[in-house]
Amino acid sequence: MKKILAVTGIRSEYDILYPVLKELEQNNFEVKLVVSNAHLSDWHGNTFSKIEDDGFKVADKIDCLFMTNRKTQRVKGVGILTYALSQTVERENPDFLLVIGDREESIASALVGNYMDVLTAHLGGGDPVFGNADDPIRFAVSKLAHIHLTTAKQYSKNLLKVGEEKFRIFNVGNPALDNIRNTRKIKIESLSKEIGFDINDKKYVVLIKHPLSSEKEEAFNQMEVTLKALKIFHDKTGFNVVASYPNTDPGSYDIIDAIKLYENESFIKFFKTLPRELFINIIKNSKALVGNSSMGILEAPFYKLPVVNVGNRQKGRLNAGNVEFVKHNVNEITRALSKACFDKNYRDYIAKLQNPFGNGNSAKKILKVFNKINLNDSKWYIKKRLC
Repeated sequence: MKKILAVTGIRSEYDILYPVLKELEQNNFEVKLVVSNAHLSDWHGNTFSKIEDDGFKVADKIDCLFMTNRKTQRVKGVGILTYALSQTVERENPDFLLVIGDREESIASALVGNYMDVLTAHLGGGDPVFGNADDPIRFAVSKLAHIHLTTAKQYSKNLLKVGEEKFRIFNVGNPALDNIRNTRKIKIESLSKEIGFDINDKKYVVLIKHPLSSEKEEAFNQMEVTLKALKIFHDKTGFNVVASYPNTDPGSYDIIDAIKLYENESFIKFFKTLPRELFINIIKNSKALVGNSSMGILEAPFYKLPVVNVGNRQKGRLNAGNVEFVKHNVNEITRALSKACFDKNYRDYIAKLQNPFGNGNSAKKILKVFNKINLNDSKWYIKKRLC
């Protein structure tokens, strides 16, 4: 039985990993998780409890989230996580480490796997992000990782361009789409009751906005402009807003300060976290997504959902055609929202778009990858010479 140790630090990351871990567990893999970062934070809803409720074995809980708004936060967290994770890996002795994306968990795991000769599988490599510290981290993880599970064909090509060997690269699509495809439909009346917010007429949009590391000092003003635009849009159209708290990156405190200015407004409701089933149904029934979440790039095309991406975060990534980028300008945001919600030709165009991130069957593809890898073949452990 092959042993998988997955490392996760935030709910959005875990939700993408979830269908993969379930598929592996149901097919004779021993699956354990290391839970860290925002999962252990009261501020973010202690989402580690959801992992336990899902029935997964938790190998370790590693506290590495510095509750500060300073730029030292994440690099210190990486140091603590790397130190602690090395001990966990030594004790658990897994065959594979499994990580996703470009956050602290991915670089720490890749470092540990590289030094300790544990095959590291990286989900989401080759995906560029403009103006963010995470972009070079993602490609650093790719140079350290042994197995690449990409979410789109173009991202596989990007890894070839930076010298990764073809036999290591597998285009598997985005596992988050598996969740969307497999989640039961909840009637809008029940959904409205569950979240305690009136969305019965489906006249609402979803807001997810995070700080951008290269624009940290502007985070408050950027969020305030976005919220002001949403208030004006509500006043003109009657559309409400279901909103999410930001991630843990520096600048998140500033975004929350802006949220406090609007948290008592009746047109908007903010959530620290939402159960996966509720969140997916909220997105399915919404008219548009606004903010700067990667969800607009990676998952919204599967929903056939228009996206208004405010600011520079997510620029440079593969755009299926459903995302319109606008500046932090009230008039631009409200114009783009009107187009997303009311322009029939635009909505029909998005409904016909081809989704480049898979068909909701990624978990089975990833299972095949792990099954085919011979742990005794040295080619998987020894990376290609860089020169």
